Amino acid sequence: MSQEDNFSYLLGSLVLVLLSAAFVEQFFEQGQMIVVATTVMSLSISVIGLGTNKKWFRSIFGLMITTLVIASVGSVFELLNLDIVALLTVLAFLIMATWRAAKQVLFSGVISSNQIIGSICIFLLLGLIWAFIYLLLIEFFGSAFNGIEARNWTHNLSTAIYYSYITLTTVGYGEISPALPMARFFAFAEAICGQFYMAIVVASLVGAKMSQSDS
Repeated sequence: MSQEDNFSYLLGSLVLVLLSAAFVEQFFEQGQMIVVATTVMSLSISVIGLGTNKKWFRSIFGLMITTLVIASVGSVFELLNLDIVALLTVLAFLIMATWRAAKQVLFSGVISSNQIIGSICIFLLLGLIWAFIYLLLIEFFGSAFNGIEARNWTHNLSTAIYYSYITLTTVGYGEISPALPMARFFAFAEAICGQFYMAIVVASLVGAKMSQSDS
């Protein structure tokens, strides 16, 4: 894995994660924690390859993975506090992964095909970040959304991911809707973020790439 193709690996990992979440819910609903563990491990390998040699950065990733494993054991016994720890750990992991990707995509100064693929990865990571925010809202408030049952978060993972991307792209089919003020806030914040991201970031990257090709 190199600086020239690292986002291809990350994109592949993200697509695999999203596909496996749907596959597991369709055929093996009790295995969603396997999807979470796969998410952390595959994204860890991809994100660590985004060009950092700092020991503290790698140490934080190691701590997050360890915390997630411990919290996941607690989730088997449906201990609420450990469920929240697991969600917060994954959320922190995704935010850090998005930040690392954004630094390389937005502040590298050179636009390449790899950077454009990276912009797609950031978009997918944003959807996952909001999905885990929604899962946290359900843990804290129960019936935060119409159309999503208040149950263990591993059972709602695929549904939260689906709702997140539907909101991020402002499609809004309507079978799931926010029922509480906090849930509504995060829903419209995600919709605004998705619109601005597509209009500004992706358009700028593609335009810069075309300008480089013409020069």
